Amino acid sequence: QEKSEQLEAELGQLKTAHHELEEKYADAERKLQNDDMEDRIEDLESTNEELQSKADELEGKFDEANRKIKMLEDDLSKAESKCDELESKTKELEIELTNLN
Repeated sequence: QEKSEQLEAELGQLKTAHHELEEKYADAERKLQNDDMEDRIEDLESTNEELQSKADELEGKFDEANRKIKMLEDDLSKAESKCDELESKTKELEIELTNLN
């Protein structure tokens, strides 16, 4: 009977040790998952910073392109006005030439 009690005590100790190991394993697994999640968050934050930088760069290029378009539109408007002015002057000169003949 003493042997049986000793075996039961050892079995209880083994069960306790097994339970403690399972808890430690679960804790380690949670820690790994948290570490993986933290790494993933860091990667996403880094990617977000890169994308924000590229977006800022593209926004600057877009603003510069819009500025150039506005300048070209202004130049076109001036050229059209000058063309209208010259066309009008040409008609005046044609009329004057016709009157001279």
